[in-house]
Amino acid sequence: MIKFLSDVNINGLLEAIEKSFSIKHPLKPGFRLVYGVVEGPEHSVYIRGNSTGVIHLPEDWKWLVDCDTITVQLTPTGKAQSLYVDSICDDRIIVKSRAKNISFYYYVQATRKDIPKIQTLKEE
Repeated sequence: MIKFLSDVNINGLLEAIEKSFSIKHPLKPGFRLVYGVVEGPEHSVYIRGNSTGVIHLPEDWKWLVDCDTITVQLTPTGKAQSLYVDSICDDRIIVKSRAKNISFYYYVQATRKDIPKIQTLKEE
């Protein structure tokens, strides 16, 4: 059984072979729910939600992310809408369509620029 006595704060690099969270299962006494961390060859952040035309980016993204790496995934709700990203500004993403009333879910991700890029191949 895992017991945590205090928080851990690291001001620097943390590398691990495996990263996950483990919590008491809310519906099955005596069991834990364990989920792994999504990993890739970059340090990135994301936001997700739903909108009817404008995706408002977090204020801190202005200094946190490289604007050229912003990727937007859109899922129309209700019906097919031919959605597309019209523009990406400092604080928002404008989504348009031929349809008059649009509604969609979004997933936006971007690479962090406040830290060095990951070196994916290192000598031992």
